[in-house]
Amino acid sequence: MILNELKSYLEQHGTTSGATLARHFRISEDGVDAMLGIWVKKGLISRFVDTSNSGEVRRIRYAVNPPETLSLTAIL
Repeated sequence: MILNELKSYLEQHGTTSGATLARHFRISEDGVDAMLGIWVKKGLISRFVDTSNSGEVRRIRYAVNPPETLSLTAIL
């Protein structure tokens, strides 16, 4: 299942952008975001939104949370 493959990729490669994941798995960035949203809600993945000074989203990154930590969505 691609959901588990996404998580495994993040475990092996560390913090990774949504664009990189989309290219690797040949799916849209929106698809990556929707699927990883499941892991974010379960607390296993964190989502980081990098923005410009004007507030435009520049990229979205994902990372696996270490055990016993909280999941978060950070807007940077």
